[in-house]
Amino acid sequence: MIRGWYTSLSGVLAALRRLDVVADNVANVNTPGFRASRTAQFDFGVELSRADGAHLGRLGTATVPNGPFLDPGQGVLESTGLPTDLAIEGDGLFVVRAPDGGLAYTRSGAFRFDVLGRLTTVDGFLVLDTEGQPIVAPPGAFVVAADGSIEGTGQRLALVAWPAGGVRRLGAALFAVDGPTTPAAGRIRQGVLERSNVDLASAMTDLIALQRSMALSARAWSTTDATVDEAIRIGRLRG
Repeated sequence: MIRGWYTSLSGVLAALRRLDVVADNVANVNTPGFRASRTAQFDFGVELSRADGAHLGRLGTATVPNGPFLDPGQGVLESTGLPTDLAIEGDGLFVVRAPDGGLAYTRSGAFRFDVLGRLTTVDGFLVLDTEGQPIVAPPGAFVVAADGSIEGTGQRLALVAWPAGGVRRLGAALFAVDGPTTPAAGRIRQGVLERSNVDLASAMTDLIALQRSMALSARAWSTTDATVDEAIRIGRLRG
């Protein structure tokens, strides 16, 4: 009975954690450059032993979510017609500098020029060129070539490849990279935004399945708990 209680409770906790991940994906379905998170799960047995090493048996099987892992897949490209909206087609991350001087990376190309004529993210992070300098507005029209070269400035947008070791999420569409970076082979599309790569239909299906899984695990836990209470009550009556 204790085994069943432990297994069902771990199922509830695992479903809750996975539910948080899916709900975050759904909440950011319209966030440009957002990367969906995925989770896997695995089961393991909990073994009990005494201090002297004697094996006491298995307590139960626990279900544990593994991850989350970011999905680097391409999002849908949508034309906006705004010259400061840029999208990466293929592999790549824009390089930006935070107000504290640190580097960050993003797929969201919803940029704008600040009062000093520097290209920034919507949060005010400076967009950098290949030399690590802020992108400055050209004297004429803002025109960006597919390789990131900016007409009339001599600057080129910095693009780094999605690192093999993955990234850490700093915000909805902002990432940190702990290891070294390499140049990316992606192409720049001007007047275009990359939308979130969340598949809303799939995410909603996952939400329904997780809610049902959590409900079943909760019911199993409640049934096991009631059975234990009944066994204790009978034991007291017989004693």
